Amino acid sequence: METAVTSGQQLLLPDSRKRRGTRQVTLAVNSKDRNLAADADSNNFRWKFATPLKDIQSIELLNGCIPADLYNVNTGWNQMTFSEAGGSIWIITLRPGRYTEVELAAELQNQLNAQQGINNSYVVSWSSITRKFTITGNGCFPFTFYFQSGTYVDYIDPYGGCVTSINSPSRLLGFDQFDYTSVGQVIIPPNRADVEYGINRVYLHVNADNSQEITTIATAAGRRDCFAILYMPPNPVSQNYFFLNRDTHTAIYNSPPPGISRISNLTISIRDEFFRLIDLGKHDFTLLFEITVLD
Repeated sequence: METAVTSGQQLLLPDSRKRRGTRQVTLAVNSKDRNLAADADSNNFRWKFATPLKDIQSIELLNGCIPADLYNVNTGWNQMTFSEAGGSIWIITLRPGRYTEVELAAELQNQLNAQQGINNSYVVSWSSITRKFTITGNGCFPFTFYFQSGTYVDYIDPYGGCVTSINSPSRLLGFDQFDYTSVGQVIIPPNRADVEYGINRVYLHVNADNSQEITTIATAAGRRDCFAILYMPPNPVSQNYFFLNRDTHTAIYNSPPPGISRISNLTISIRDEFFRLIDLGKHDFTLLFEITVLD
């Protein structure tokens, strides 16, 4: 029995898709151009295109500059719980700021000794040889830092066992997530100090039209994927801005076919690895993007 064939069905249709060229559009995304009424802070702002772009094939970060004088101790991870044997429990609050190891030792010492009703006096030092802090209580009362059972502790993912949020200065000081009681009136953290923990790399997040997160880097442990990771220079206290360059900070988002149909605005934010907005001190910054579109 013959199978019926519609006339012309056996013929291949020619490719009727129009071949289109591409062009590049360079954008200077400046936080000064934000709506100040809607986005008072320079971080996490919306940048509106003068003319929406269509048929976007790729988005590349070329260069730019971002604030470099970031606080390594800030609200959110600047408090810790402390007690003396037989005494009260105190909350130690470090003042937000940018500290070297020596300055952080002095700040912790001052805040320990400023607590009302303590019995010991405290000396905190840092060794440039061991890279560790030493906390000494001058008195006869053992003392404890509560980085596991205190009010302010880092959050550990119960399934993966990794740190998903820092809520204390423990890791800057070299402590793990345990409670530490003095031995011979001395506590020495098990690890070397890391005062740049959390700000030696920052995460650039780009969102298009509040609906599409544009990412080029996948992260693990349940953290948010990002557009770029910017590796900050060590101790940039003397400079207000860190200048990116194409050789070391290139990030390119290649849109899957048929591309992004239309973009009218971008939302830009700079965050830490835990997706927490970084305090930029309301400094403005500029990022230069190159967007490839179809003609």
